[in-house]
Amino acid sequence: MLSFEVSERITPCLYEISYVDRDGQPVLLLKIHKDFVRKYKNIMPIRSFLYNFQRMHNLEEFSPFGKKYFGFDKSFKLNKITKNFIEYEIEIPVFRKRLPQVCEHCKGSGRDEDFDRKCSWCDGSGFKILYDWKPFHAICSSLQIFANMAEIFDGSISTKNNQLLTFKLVCGEGQGHYPISGSYGVEFCNWLNTMPDYYEFKDVILAMWNVHTHIYNRDAAIYCLSFEAHVRSSAWLILSCPGDACGIFPVDSWEPGKGMEFECHNMDTPIQQILLLVGLAVLSDLSKKHMK
Repeated sequence: MLSFEVSERITPCLYEISYVDRDGQPVLLLKIHKDFVRKYKNIMPIRSFLYNFQRMHNLEEFSPFGKKYFGFDKSFKLNKITKNFIEYEIEIPVFRKRLPQVCEHCKGSGRDEDFDRKCSWCDGSGFKILYDWKPFHAICSSLQIFANMAEIFDGSISTKNNQLLTFKLVCGEGQGHYPISGSYGVEFCNWLNTMPDYYEFKDVILAMWNVHTHIYNRDAAIYCLSFEAHVRSSAWLILSCPGDACGIFPVDSWEPGKGMEFECHNMDTPIQQILLLVGLAVLSDLSKKHMK
């Protein structure tokens, strides 16, 4: 299994994640080795497996590798092809959408007259609000399928780059059914271990905060203390985001010369999965700059 291999020894790079902000549109980039894409080109997952996601999350068409898009509902778009890698971009959608219709609860006033405060249904806007889970489930269901394929990939790949980290996730249904786990590679852990004890990654916190603001389409200032990205001695990395003590942490202590597995706590939504993946993507980008 890929995550176990990465936690034990230096492993050639099968994929990597990155993050960019394009004029306010946050984007996750997934770079996948051509040898992997070539093996799975035009191969569809088991029909019953796809149907389970479609039934749970009201998803539609699934596109295999080898096309302009990958995953459910065109959630991964082919961005560019380099010598060894194929890059897909995943635009992070908006969850809280303001509709043109007047709010049914405050009749457009933006006020809750019973409690003399702004309307909690429309957040004082006077307009109806739609909470759209579907694109988030499409992204995370697609990521689950990709990660499962990557875990069992047994082919050889030709690259000078090494796997910095891996992720696995489950896009389930209901509270606590959205776990995320994975491994940090040897080089990634070595880089983390160069940081001072309790070093805070401010760029990571800022990126997750900005993505949260984009997703919820409103100021996230009240959540500023809910984001965490710091490393203790011996590469002990902690990431957290808004939720009930929601975050990821190492499974066990780090041994020099090895990588390290991580797991999660209280993951309740696909939005939380995406926020933590953004944090990991920014950390991956920072580590690559340091290793150049």
